[in-house]
Amino acid sequence: MFEDILTIKREIMHTFDKIAGDYSSKRRKPWPEIKLVHGRRVLDAGCGPGRNSKYFLDVGSDVFSVDISIEMLRIARKMIPDAELVQCDITSLPFRNNAFDCILLVATLHHVPSKPERLKTLKEIFRVTSCGGEVLITVWSVFQPRFLKKIPRMALDRILGRVKELWDTYIPWGKEKRYYHLFSRRELVGLVKKAGFYEITIHEEGIFPRNHVVIARKGVENGETC
Repeated sequence: MFEDILTIKREIMHTFDKIAGDYSSKRRKPWPEIKLVHGRRVLDAGCGPGRNSKYFLDVGSDVFSVDISIEMLRIARKMIPDAELVQCDITSLPFRNNAFDCILLVATLHHVPSKPERLKTLKEIFRVTSCGGEVLITVWSVFQPRFLKKIPRMALDRILGRVKELWDTYIPWGKEKRYYHLFSRRELVGLVKKAGFYEITIHEEGIFPRNHVVIARKGVENGETC
């Protein structure tokens, strides 16, 4: 049977602690999509070793970088000494409402176990986003070529109760395995809308993209202010 949410979260934290050194040596370049958003006060939610945070520091932004892995943050401290680093669970962010005009949720949401927890994460992101602020969200797509042959197995895992939800899976990094929830575009956009964001722009290429990439904005809808 599938594990409970807290157990999976602990496993995610310990896994990224274990792979932090190797991960940081192989993931040094910032995501190109981060150049699609701008802000003076930036939150990097799930910052890892800090490669995306560094880009915004270099262009003069005030950057707050959070992660569940203390080992990732120790590495980030060396790469981005001028950022404010915080260890936390992104379903409960230690920041005031409307604190950031730009938020990065890059390759992070797909590590959050269970749909209610993912929605809770996006609602927290919405809460700390300022009026007019932008949020960049990227997740792995279930329909990318590398996973097409694995779809029947993933469906069987759900039927047999090996995982909590359809499209939950574990991807190896060396000897460790990382939890992922793979997304369809429809699922991601639906969650973002449900969290309260009114303007959503999709940025991806091809029929079967590796990542779903959206920019969501917090603002005015139907005459109501944010």
